[in-house]
Amino acid sequence: MALRSVLFALVGMTATASTAVWALAFNDKPTSAAARVPVADGAESSVRAEPVPAPAEDPTFKTKVLPFIQKYCLDCHKGEKAKGGLALESYTSEAQARKDRKNWSAMQHVIASGEMPPAASKKPQPTKDEKEFILNWIENSLTKVDCSPSTPKDPGRVTIRRLNRAEYNNTIRDLCGVDFKPAEEFPSDDVGYGFDNIGDVLSFQPILLEKYLAAAEKIVTTAVNIPEAAKSGKQGFGAQNILVIPRSAKTADPANKITFKSEGSGFLEKFNFPAEGEYVIRFKAWGTKVGDAFPQATVRVDGKDVKALTVDAEQGKSQVYEVRGKFPAGEKRVAVAFTNAFEDKENKKFREMGLERIEIEGPFNAVPPPEPASVKLLLVARPTSSADARAAAEKVLTNFARRAYRRPATPNEVARLVQLFEIATKQGEAFDKALRLPMKAVLVSPHFLYRIEDDPKNPTDVRTINDFEFATRLSYFLWSSMPDEALFELAAQGELRKPGTLEAQVKRMLKDPKARALSENFAGQWLQLRNLKTLTPDKGYYPGWDDALRNAMIKEAETFFEFVVQNDRPILDFLDADYTFVNDKLAKHYGITDVKGSEFRKVKLPDTRRGGIITMASTLTVTSNPTRTSPVKRGKWILENILNTPPPPPAPDVPELPPTGQLKGTLRQQMEQHRADPKCAVCHNKLDPLGFGLENFDGIGGWRTQDNKKDIDSTGELPGGLKFNGPADLRKVLLGKADQFRNCFAEKLLTFGLGRGLEYYDKCAIDDIVKASKTEGDKFSALVLAVVKSDPFQKRKGKRTE
Repeated sequence: MALRSVLFALVGMTATASTAVWALAFNDKPTSAAARVPVADGAESSVRAEPVPAPAEDPTFKTKVLPFIQKYCLDCHKGEKAKGGLALESYTSEAQARKDRKNWSAMQHVIASGEMPPAASKKPQPTKDEKEFILNWIENSLTKVDCSPSTPKDPGRVTIRRLNRAEYNNTIRDLCGVDFKPAEEFPSDDVGYGFDNIGDVLSFQPILLEKYLAAAEKIVTTAVNIPEAAKSGKQGFGAQNILVIPRSAKTADPANKITFKSEGSGFLEKFNFPAEGEYVIRFKAWGTKVGDAFPQATVRVDGKDVKALTVDAEQGKSQVYEVRGKFPAGEKRVAVAFTNAFEDKENKKFREMGLERIEIEGPFNAVPPPEPASVKLLLVARPTSSADARAAAEKVLTNFARRAYRRPATPNEVARLVQLFEIATKQGEAFDKALRLPMKAVLVSPHFLYRIEDDPKNPTDVRTINDFEFATRLSYFLWSSMPDEALFELAAQGELRKPGTLEAQVKRMLKDPKARALSENFAGQWLQLRNLKTLTPDKGYYPGWDDALRNAMIKEAETFFEFVVQNDRPILDFLDADYTFVNDKLAKHYGITDVKGSEFRKVKLPDTRRGGIITMASTLTVTSNPTRTSPVKRGKWILENILNTPPPPPAPDVPELPPTGQLKGTLRQQMEQHRADPKCAVCHNKLDPLGFGLENFDGIGGWRTQDNKKDIDSTGELPGGLKFNGPADLRKVLLGKADQFRNCFAEKLLTFGLGRGLEYYDKCAIDDIVKASKTEGDKFSALVLAVVKSDPFQKRKGKRTE
């Protein structure tokens, strides 16, 4: 009720009237998909998923699993100070364990790798048979997923979610054709699973309602604004406001009149012609006849002669002379020039012209300024008379609601909007201004602000989303914006998913300039480039740090990502590539020569120090501390964003390293002492070696060979005995783990594309996506196409059951 009152208070209506009219704008309750969207045959279907009964309680958990936990795990993993934030005492039954499959999947990984229980601790260690039993139990009882083609898959359920700030700005840009970003005034979006487009965390704060209303007002006022032809006006300028050439022409008499004895001109340096049209230029002047001729005065505009006139008025009896001409809009110089000066030497007389005033009137028959692109985009119909205004408004609003709601508007929805238009016209609003009221209603409608997908009629069914919902998923995935007309048309025809059509559309969309949103919103969060914008490395340690270097770092990563997308490069380029993109500022930072100017260009890397995203200055800076590097942060970043094996959070009682100035020896030496603690070694044996391999890069990504005046040791050894030396070797190690990276990148891309975190049952989809893209040489478009063809992207479940 409050939203309704606010909207109509905005247009001067009472709260009672607002309630009635809001109901005309759109339904209180969302209409069903079947009622509101005409769907082509075969475009939407539901598959009945019979309710799966909860499995019978297996005594194995209490007789074998629970004793294993109590004997080997519970000492460290219980209470508020549970190691890694994992408390296990609450798992007293298999049903409770089943609710937290992610925790058990993580336990499965660390037990299988030998990381847990810590071998270096004095705690009891499980036998080989005990480990095999617990691993098999987790695999077969909790996390196993049948990926065989004949088995129905659970596509998951995406929470209804509002547009985040980036999506709102982009959608308004494409919907209304405005070039400002109204969502800059909105509260920041929450982040979940590494991204800010996750439905579960996109909350709706009360202040956001006010922001939506204010934004809608500003948007429609800007977008629906037909410029009117300039009205005629008159401006006069006395002699004191007129500049002269030569300066000697201006006399010092009390009236401050201008007298020319030699050729010269009086002029207005900058007169603004408000619109293209006809103008009358007048000047008040007098002249003396000498040598059988009166003075000639030529009116000039921007140096071009308009007309020459004879000034034959006597001194003291000035007359007004005028010319008429058509001039374009803009600032121009307007001059009245005395062109026929003459001296009668015998009688010692000069032909003189006096100039007292210049006046400009117009425009007449003004040419209306061109309509903004937004008006042409929105007003797809215009009335030719008051009688057909309603029909024209209906066409405009039908088209606007279709595009805003990202599906065809129902007749009832359009009728409500047209009634709002009629209310505005009865209040005396012109056609274009009357349309603003129903358009504001559309922009604060949940059908615009939220991406709504209907659940299957039976809560346990799996439903293939219709083509309009699919087009919306596709466009917000790749463009962070609404579908364009090509997608709308294919959706309306039910052809978007046809073989060959979807492939062509994905490649078209990736080539479109709007795909830059993928680098800004997906890569910007995956590579944590947004965090870089707020970091402040200590200039005492890094004097080369400034905003220009920060911006260059961000630009390099975004441009590199865009190059991979636009050129359909293999995603393994992210791990290692012999090229990057730099300007002069970043090239100097990297020690690359022969790069001049601020423009970014592709360069071949001169050596093997750098290659791919891991050794970019942006990544190295965002994983450092203000005064020093952080092997832990760098190792953690690689585990999370490359190898998909995020470490548990640190224990709350871990002591901090001493400040940089108090470190004895290198940072590595200090950390190795820290790692000697068995409680710390479990995680740091995975984290630190990866970070040590990058120690040749300082806290802002510059190359160095010493730390604290001692040579850097960039060797590392991963669990399992895999050794490397320096960043080039580290990249080879990571390339050797390419399958892990493929899975990691596929998971992040699918998470971003769906707007939800992934679950254990998404494993089959991830396996299919990786397999499909690997078959196509890991090309970026192949990975995207595999994502959009996957069951989670094409379907939704009503209510997940165990």
